[in-house]
Amino acid sequence: MIKQIKIKNFAIVKELILNFNSGFNVFIGETGSGKSIIFNALSFVLGGKSNKNQIRTNEKEMRVEAVFDNYNNNVKSILEDMGQADEEIIILSRKLDAEGKTECKINGSIVTLSMLRKLAEKLIDFYGQHENQVLLKTSNHIDILDSYKPELLKDLKQQISGLMHQFKDIKNEITNLGGSNENRERMLDLLNYQIAEIEDINPKVGEFEEIETRLDEIRNSEKIVSSLKVAFENLDSSNSATIYLKDAIRALTNISNFNNKFENYQERLNSVLYEIQDVVDSLKSDFNNYNYSEVELEALDQRLDSLKKIKRKYGKTIEDVLNFLENSKNEQSKLQNVDKEIEHLNSELNNITLKLREKSIALSNIRKNLAIELESQIMGQLSLIGMKNAKLKIDFATPKSENEENFTNNGIDNVEFLFSANLGETLKPIVKTISGGEMSRFMLALKNIIASTDGVETLVFDEIDSGISGEIGSAIAERIAYLSKRFQILCITHLPQVTVMGDNYFYVYKVSDSNSTQTKIDILDESTLYPIIAKLSGNKFKTEIALAHAKELKNWANKYKQTI
Repeated sequence: MIKQIKIKNFAIVKELILNFNSGFNVFIGETGSGKSIIFNALSFVLGGKSNKNQIRTNEKEMRVEAVFDNYNNNVKSILEDMGQADEEIIILSRKLDAEGKTECKINGSIVTLSMLRKLAEKLIDFYGQHENQVLLKTSNHIDILDSYKPELLKDLKQQISGLMHQFKDIKNEITNLGGSNENRERMLDLLNYQIAEIEDINPKVGEFEEIETRLDEIRNSEKIVSSLKVAFENLDSSNSATIYLKDAIRALTNISNFNNKFENYQERLNSVLYEIQDVVDSLKSDFNNYNYSEVELEALDQRLDSLKKIKRKYGKTIEDVLNFLENSKNEQSKLQNVDKEIEHLNSELNNITLKLREKSIALSNIRKNLAIELESQIMGQLSLIGMKNAKLKIDFATPKSENEENFTNNGIDNVEFLFSANLGETLKPIVKTISGGEMSRFMLALKNIIASTDGVETLVFDEIDSGISGEIGSAIAERIAYLSKRFQILCITHLPQVTVMGDNYFYVYKVSDSNSTQTKIDILDESTLYPIIAKLSGNKFKTEIALAHAKELKNWANKYKQTI
């Protein structure tokens, strides 16, 4: 539930901090005092529409922060999906500057507006002139119906969900095996072509690099031959280092008998001489035998092009190409021997499809019976709160044929609420016809019938009692009080009957000086509450009779709340 909201520079609110409790939180005050501004600020921080004109005059930006705790597992799951740690508290913040730039944060981390909205819609439901209303999404209607008596649907929905899991697994297996005969033949044709193309070229590991090295050598053959000649001629000439090396060896031979180390020098130089002579012989041989043909060059170029072609198509390296070849052969073998497996899987799929059809039709029949009950109950509740001519039809657009593509974990039903608020009007889709005030009362009626809130812990009613008085006002008050035993309620009201049902009271008023106007809020206790209730009841003066009437109303409310 929401614990606190901080508002800064929003419309005529300069700076405001409100702390909320569980139960029924009531906002009261004169028309134009700023009650709706508080709710607009709350809508803003939850991802609602924003307008830079809402920024307080002469300020550069507006900012709203909302703190939540005691949230459910649905909210925790969304936090986890967003990579947010569960800190047992959620702080949503949003700011808008004069240039129209907005910044959203969840627990201090910057997030997108869509992420903020996704989390917010699981924290609060607004009923009034706001956007995030569950009823205005047709896709939610089937969930609303199923939440009426979920215990009657639970077993079938679990069975259908299990069958759908099997159904998808088998479909995936068939797809992995090539799907239909036509598709399998196409896959085989492609595999056969790819395998033949690679095998015709018959690449070898390391071959690509070897060819590139040989081609580089051939392209530089003139330089290679010239250098070989210079090298061996310099080593083999009459004035080369070998002549001086031989003279040195002879000199050391003359003194080798005098000291072992002279003999060692002689042997080491002999080794160097032999090595040089061997290099000279090798250089001569390479020079005399170095040759290549244009045929070899052309063949190597063609081979390299072939290897490049299969690398472009099947892998970055020859190793990758060979791995692709091996995998393709395995897939080819599997596809060539899957007829019996495909036949077996199709038989299983048909059996599961029959079960899905049977379970889905059974689920649909239960839903249709529940829909009749829910229609009657909602219209009964609407009649009590001033909408006696309202009509509701829960329409089922079940597919004409229960084809496998129509199966879902939720069966085969498409549900839509059709609604008419006034006598003589035809039923039309509720998402297109219901007004803000009608929406508030419809959801009040619905919430009093259906226990589930899809995990939402806080309900916000914005002037739900507008244009209502007398017994209908009392009926609305009783229904909001009933909801407040299960949910945290935030409500703007002008009715004394609704006001007295509250648990916590926020009195909204404006103060002005010579330069500006601000919205302020006082927390009311029992002593300050009764004069306000008396004023809401139409008594301009705080007479003993008016105050007594206010206390009588509060006693009526307290007695009623003890019964729920």
